[in-house]
Amino acid sequence: MIWSRLKRSAEVRFALLLVCIASLMIGAAQAAGSLYEVAKISVDATAADAVAAREIGMAEAQARAVKTVLERLVPLSAQESLPELAREDVEGLVNGVSIRKEQNSTTRYMATLDVSVNEQGIKQLLQELGVPYSEARAPTISILPVVIAGGSVQSEGEEGWRQAWEALDIAHSVTPATILRARPELSLETIKAVLAGEPQALEAMQTDYGYGPLVVAVGEASGGKFVTRLAGADGVGAINYGQSEKLAGDAGAAAREAASFAFAVIENRWKTAQSGEQPTTEVRYEEGAPPTPEAAPNAEIPRNIVALVEFSGLKDWQDIRGRLMNVAGLQALEVNSLSARGASITFDYAGPLGRLQQQLGQSGFDFGERDGTFVLRSR
Repeated sequence: MIWSRLKRSAEVRFALLLVCIASLMIGAAQAAGSLYEVAKISVDATAADAVAAREIGMAEAQARAVKTVLERLVPLSAQESLPELAREDVEGLVNGVSIRKEQNSTTRYMATLDVSVNEQGIKQLLQELGVPYSEARAPTISILPVVIAGGSVQSEGEEGWRQAWEALDIAHSVTPATILRARPELSLETIKAVLAGEPQALEAMQTDYGYGPLVVAVGEASGGKFVTRLAGADGVGAINYGQSEKLAGDAGAAAREAASFAFAVIENRWKTAQSGEQPTTEVRYEEGAPPTPEAAPNAEIPRNIVALVEFSGLKDWQDIRGRLMNVAGLQALEVNSLSARGASITFDYAGPLGRLQQQLGQSGFDFGERDGTFVLRSR
């Protein structure tokens, strides 16, 4: 009798385990959509009339969707081989467009659109071009956006930090993710411990929020800057990334740009790891400038230098930024602005220009002046 009850109890536990596993698999499938779908594309087009504006908006969304899918599949090292496609070529690679919302006037068309791209057409194009591609995807992770304001942790904030993450097309990425909402009891001390790399704090948060890989995404607008910090674990492993951008205007726009760039970091870590290279985004963020030793009587005065950094893409920028952090004497590095192929940076350096050029040269950089502006690039 006892053995029979124990056996039935074990069978029930096993059945419950199967249900849990099935639920997790269904959840992962829901979180990860097709690589050939691109969602939440925002367009804003103006033309002579409403019909022409709508056509321009639709064409822009389709072109961006095809480009996004190609960049998802193609390794970073081969993306320079991707051609610029004509409008008729793009249209031949699109299955259809779905409208999430749209507004129009007599001359303007604004919409948020989802675009379905033809899988076989994309693969055939890449094969004809001889460009390598991969459909390998990272395991689904969780991302917890939080805002630090007034000495406390908030789920949203005035800048719309959480909304910025929800507006990204995360489900169809090569690094699919689920966006979580911070619980009311989440403390600032816990967030600081995770940012400091304390494994016990991260393990406790992973237990509270679902046991899987968890990235805490902190956004903070303070002192005329928008600071982004990622800490925890993604599909590659431990991540600790930080970036500070000057607020040039709308804080909401800064939050959206920061969230987009931060998620691109997560995507490119996975793609870099898949190519067999070591991810270069293990960048430590330190609050404030590094401590400066007490100046000796004959010490040189630190000078503030503004420079333009030229690079070929996000991976190149991440590599450059990581190496700059290790240049002796270079302190308080800040990013003033960032675009697809260049960044404006500011840093402090105590010493003559010749010595700075020599030290940068030893780290694999060319550093000089062009039209009155310092320019830095990798050799």
